[in-house]
Amino acid sequence: MIKSQFNIKISKDLLIRVKRQAMMSGKSLTEHITDLISNSLPDNDIQNTHSSLVDKIKDLEERLLTLESIVSNREYISQKLKPFTNSEAINCTKFMRGVFYQELEKGNFDDKSVAFDDFLKSVKIFNELNKSFSDRLKSILLGDKPSPWTGKELNELTGEDKCNCAIRKGLINWTGKTEFPSQQEICDKGEELLSIF
Repeated sequence: MIKSQFNIKISKDLLIRVKRQAMMSGKSLTEHITDLISNSLPDNDIQNTHSSLVDKIKDLEERLLTLESIVSNREYISQKLKPFTNSEAINCTKFMRGVFYQELEKGNFDDKSVAFDDFLKSVKIFNELNKSFSDRLKSILLGDKPSPWTGKELNELTGEDKCNCAIRKGLINWTGKTEFPSQQEICDKGEELLSIF
């Protein structure tokens, strides 16, 4: 290995401490400082930094969507939220199917199964659905005449936290639309809201 000279200015106290460490480890000052610097730099520093930044951005996106969901539902938070009713669940079903098929019409997917798999990844960012909920969501979105969600199913899915439905947050993430109706608006108006998209 070709060596180069590298001059730095440090305090006398630090120099004394580094020299003492070098002597105690049985190394020359140059060897000791080289080891200290080498050990402080990971081999794949750039890759780790990139991966870490990607993870941080994903985490921030998730937190931002949660905050947006809470803020867009702020008019309802002051009230005691009631669990999903069956009529609200029907409206949610119609809305999510409508948004899903609007995205399909844009032509970004070869078929609706591919689109569903892509959408499910967005939902799973916020809630790792069990197989029965994943299968149920698939039948609702891909079926010709599916039976709609029930209030009981959506309450179980959201853990009674109506404002933070993972399917709604998944739709926001999947479509990239930031102007999204609140969960309660979806419950109240359902497919009527599709015209604003």
